Amino acid sequence: MTEALSRISRRDLARTILTLSVPAILANVSQTLMGLVDTLMVGRLGAGPLAAVGVATLLFSAAATTLKATDVAVQTMTAQRVGARRDGEVGGVLVTAGMLTIVLSLALTGLGLLAPGAWMALASSDPEVRRLGAEYLFWRLPGALPFMLAFQIRAACDGIGWTRVGMAVGIGMNVLNALLNWMLIYGRLGAPALGVAGAALASTLASWAALLAFLSVLAANGPRRRFRFLARDNLRWDLLGPMLRMSWPAAVQSLGSLLAVLVFFVVLGRIGTVAVAAGNVVLRIAALSFMPGIGVGAAVQTLVGQSLGRGDVRGAVRAGWGGVALATLLMGAFGLAFLLAPDALMRLFTTDAEVAEAGRPILRLMGLVQVFDAVGLTLAGALRGAGATRLVMATDVVLAWGLFLPTSWLFGVALGGGLIGAWIGVLVWFFVYAVGMTVWFVRGDWRRAAEII
Repeated sequence: MTEALSRISRRDLARTILTLSVPAILANVSQTLMGLVDTLMVGRLGAGPLAAVGVATLLFSAAATTLKATDVAVQTMTAQRVGARRDGEVGGVLVTAGMLTIVLSLALTGLGLLAPGAWMALASSDPEVRRLGAEYLFWRLPGALPFMLAFQIRAACDGIGWTRVGMAVGIGMNVLNALLNWMLIYGRLGAPALGVAGAALASTLASWAALLAFLSVLAANGPRRRFRFLARDNLRWDLLGPMLRMSWPAAVQSLGSLLAVLVFFVVLGRIGTVAVAAGNVVLRIAALSFMPGIGVGAAVQTLVGQSLGRGDVRGAVRAGWGGVALATLLMGAFGLAFLLAPDALMRLFTTDAEVAEAGRPILRLMGLVQVFDAVGLTLAGALRGAGATRLVMATDVVLAWGLFLPTSWLFGVALGGGLIGAWIGVLVWFFVYAVGMTVWFVRGDWRRAAEII
C-alpha cells in the first residue's frame, strides 16, 4: 500500500483491508486445517488417541509458538520500514530473527526428545494419553525448526504486504499433510500404519516442505535485490535488542495463553476422558472460526505498521476499525453455523457418539462469542502494529489466569457443572478480552509506541 490510508475513501479502505486479509485468512485456515485433519483422521482411532494428540499438540504449540514469537517483531518492523521506504533494511530484520529462531528451535528439539514422556506427565494423568502423546511428540519435535523458521519468513512477507505468499505455501503444506496423514496413519500406498506417530511425522515432513517453499521465494531475483535478503551484513546485532523488547511480550502471551489452555484440559481431565476428547474436537473446530479474526488482525497489523512508518496516525486508526467491521462479519457467520448445526460439525470429527453428544452444547456456546472474539483479535493486531505488544500481553495473560481458569474450575468442578460449566470460563475470557482491547485502542496510548523500531 503506497497511498496514505487517511486520504482514501471508505470503499478503497475496505478493498485494501480485504485484499490483504483474504490471503492471510486462508493462510491461517490452512495452518489450522493441519490440526483439524490430524483430529479428523486420528479421531477414527478412538477417544484415547484423540485426547493424546490434542494434549500433545497443545504442548508442542505452547513451546514452539512461544519461541517463534519474534515473528510479531519481524512483521511490525518490516511493515514500518516498507512504509518509510527503507526496503533495503528488511533483509537485516529477517536474518537477525532467523538466526535467533534457529538457536531456540534446536534447543527445543534437543530438550524435548530427551524426555517426551515428562512433557505429557505435566498435562495428563491418563496412562494411555501419556504414552500415545509421548509417541506423538517424539516424531513432531524434529519439525520445530522448519515450523518456527517458516513463521519468520511468512511474517516478513506479511509485513511487506505479500500475504498471498503465506496463503499459497499454507495451502500446499496442508494438502501434503493430508496426503501424508492418510498414508502414515492408516498405512496406505505401501507406507507403514503408524497411527498417532504417523500423524506427527506427516506434520513434520509438511513443515520442512513449507520452509523450502518460503526459502525459494526469498531467493528469487526481485525480492532478493529489493530487500537485500542475502546481503553479507544482514546479521544486525543492533536490531536484536529492539526485536527482543517487542517479542518477549508476544512470547509471554503465547506461553501464558497456551499454558492456560493446557491447565484447562487438566480441569477437563477431572471431569473425564470424554470431556477431554470433546474439548479437543470443539477447540479444533472453533480454531477454524478464529482464523478470520487472526487473518484480519495480521492484515491490520501490517497496515498500522506501514501507516505509522509514513507518519499517518489517522490512517492507522481507520485500518483498525475497518478491520473490526470485516472480522465481525466473517466470524459472525461461523457463530451462526455453530449455533445452527453443531451435531453435523461434531460428527465430522469423531465417530464416538458419546464424544459428539458431549461436544454439541459446547460448540453452541462457542457460537455466542464469535463477534466479541473478532473485536479482540483484530484490535490486538492493530496494537501490535504500533509496537504495543506489552499492553496486549498483559491484558491477555491476566485475564487467562485471573479470570478464565478460576471461572472454569469453579463452574466445571467445584459447582459440579461438568463440561458445560468449565466452558463458561472460555466465554467470559473472550468477552472481557474484547472489551479490554477496545478500551486500549480508543484511549490511544499505543501512539506513544509508534516510532519506527
